[in-house]
Amino acid sequence: MKKASVIIAAAVMLSLTACDKKNDRESSSSEAAPAVTEEVGGTEEISTGAAEKTDEAVTTTAEEATEAVTTAVFGEDFQLPENDPQFEQQLDDEVIAAAQALFEKACETEWSFTVGSPYQLDTSEYVTNEYDWQFYLITDEGINSLDDVMADYHAVFSEDYDDNLDELYVERDGRVYCLNGARGSDIFYEGSEVTEITGRDDGEIRFKVISSYNGASFGGEAYTQEDEFVIVREDDGKWRVVEFRLPY
Repeated sequence: MKKASVIIAAAVMLSLTACDKKNDRESSSSEAAPAVTEEVGGTEEISTGAAEKTDEAVTTTAEEATEAVTTAVFGEDFQLPENDPQFEQQLDDEVIAAAQALFEKACETEWSFTVGSPYQLDTSEYVTNEYDWQFYLITDEGINSLDDVMADYHAVFSEDYDDNLDELYVERDGRVYCLNGARGSDIFYEGSEVTEITGRDDGEIRFKVISSYNGASFGGEAYTQEDEFVIVREDDGKWRVVEFRLPY
């Protein structure tokens, strides 16, 4: 458990503050968010403009986030003692901490892929669809097909997660173009917390997430929104997100 605790703590410390105060996100959503990709320990790290514009943010890879959950839930040669409520609570706390890291990574990933762009774009070169929407050329090396985009996105989200990336990315002649449809975020949003495990099945864990909003500065009231956050263990042994709502 000590090994799992260290890994979980590291994952949580590394997690992006993408689900924190809205102020850090507005600056990234007003323009295309350039990305820098590099190989780190054999996995590709995607750094979004939102992360680069957050003073103290430290980027974590999707691999690190999913590995944290995997270690917390199924550590090496781990056996849960019977009739030990204190130990079970300790395990649950570690799983929740790992789920928080994965939830924050899901927020960052969903925002960058569906609202802005996690890639560098050449806005002078674009294609249009049947609605005359403009899709801008992705210039990142190695992004040559929709499959490449899907691989980056589904490092965090399960293949069973209902995404709409085919509406936001277009592949033409070995090149990929992005709609980059920026929008504003919820100005009342303050943050989200994974608070408890609500259910477990073989290969699936369900969590309660409480998101906080506060409109007091605008004559409104403070309130919370409860959502379900579900992760599944896939064939490669990694835990990924299968049910999720972007809170802002």
